[in-house]
Amino acid sequence: MNIPKLSVIVPCYNQGDYLLELIACFPGYHQQGIYEIIIVDDGSSDERTLVVFAQLEKEGYHIIHQTNSGVCVTRNVAITAAKGKYILPVDADDKVSVQFVYDAIDILDTKPEYAVVYANGEYFGSKSGPWNVGKFNLQQLMLWNYLHSGSAFRKIAWENVNGYDPKANGLEDWDFWLSIAFNGGKFYYLDKSLFDYRVLPNSAIRSVTSEKFRKLLDYLEEKHNSFLGVEHLSDHFAQKFKGNKKLWLKMLLKVYFPKYLEKLVKTKKIDTVYFT
Repeated sequence: MNIPKLSVIVPCYNQGDYLLELIACFPGYHQQGIYEIIIVDDGSSDERTLVVFAQLEKEGYHIIHQTNSGVCVTRNVAITAAKGKYILPVDADDKVSVQFVYDAIDILDTKPEYAVVYANGEYFGSKSGPWNVGKFNLQQLMLWNYLHSGSAFRKIAWENVNGYDPKANGLEDWDFWLSIAFNGGKFYYLDKSLFDYRVLPNSAIRSVTSEKFRKLLDYLEEKHNSFLGVEHLSDHFAQKFKGNKKLWLKMLLKVYFPKYLEKLVKTKKIDTVYFT
């Protein structure tokens, strides 16, 4: 039996119908051997979802059942069980083109210097439109996460940063990409639209309270202090925007006075061009 090169890992909590939509993105799955799909039931209680799990298990899909533990633990459990040397995490309510699987394998096979492969996508659900990510920019990533969670990476890169950090739950993707980047990992931009990101009214990032969000930011700054500390950011901005006082002011507003910046943008007193 062939050992799969890539493992698609899917955490699922009470999203059975969405999960079926995702599985439909992989036609002929059981007739190939280059990738595997691992689904982790994160303590689902929804009856419909449990029926879907039973159906998929009968069809030969690998499903791991566990008590509810959150997305970080769930992804780590799936990756630990993964046979592939490459990993593609996909949330159960999203969709991905199977072409991304093959493209990611080809890139990671032929370009050993890269740790992560990411692509463009489309929003759907309560928001629509393109998600054009653009070339990798570490400085931009240090300010905010602009990369999709459904990006492929080497399993060894995950091991080198000790996996997804449960303490960063809520901003786990940003923390994970920063950890890989600060560990020397390179990111490959695939300029194709290959995933669909479902936006729900109760999307995880929207459900994070302002107090929890602030605590998460404090935790990330403490964890990555040598890279994200105020002194480092200030030095970076001073060098990058030297001679451009207006842009310098805008960046200071974004980092230290985000609420005030939001008011300026809403009243059209400042352009958002430098913050997209």
